[in-house]
Amino acid sequence: MRDRLSIKQGNFQLSNTAKIMFFAAFVAVLPTSGFCTASLILSLSYVGSTSTADISHPTSIPWLTDKSQCQHTHRIWRDGKCWDYEHNPMF
Repeated sequence: MRDRLSIKQGNFQLSNTAKIMFFAAFVAVLPTSGFCTASLILSLSYVGSTSTADISHPTSIPWLTDKSQCQHTHRIWRDGKCWDYEHNPMF
């Protein structure tokens, strides 16, 4: 009964085992969260440095069905399709 009263009055003390467990959890969480934060920052800086205009996105042009039409528009005819290597995905 006396222990219950001391808990209600705010005199609750953690055992040494509980203190060690809380400290171990804190030590495990700290580097993990730091690693996740650093990974996120690095991935965002990498994405921001690459422009979509610098990357080639080849696509076939379905309405150009023969080689002469394709070459007339300065595209490349390959594998029976007309390919545009200057395609911008923002278009």
